Amino acid sequence: MVIFTYNLKLINMKNLREKYENARAFLKAGKREEASALLNFGIYQLASATLEGVPQDQVVEGATVDRWKERFWFELEANDLLEG
Repeated sequence: MVIFTYNLKLINMKNLREKYENARAFLKAGKREEASALLNFGIYQLASATLEGVPQDQVVEGATVDRWKERFWFELEANDLLEG
């Protein structure tokens, strides 16, 4: 059963690249709220998967879970989108 849950979490993370690229496109178009929502949701997905046992070094869509977290956080910080 643990293997099934683990695989299910990986399936739910299959669209990370799409979220990341769409967020960057929103930023270029000046749509900061939309970009922020996508970036925050991506971080939420990654954090939830980590809490449920997906390893940090698990590769998803060509990058590790840890690398995806860095990418999403970097975009939030670099574009001053962190909520305070």
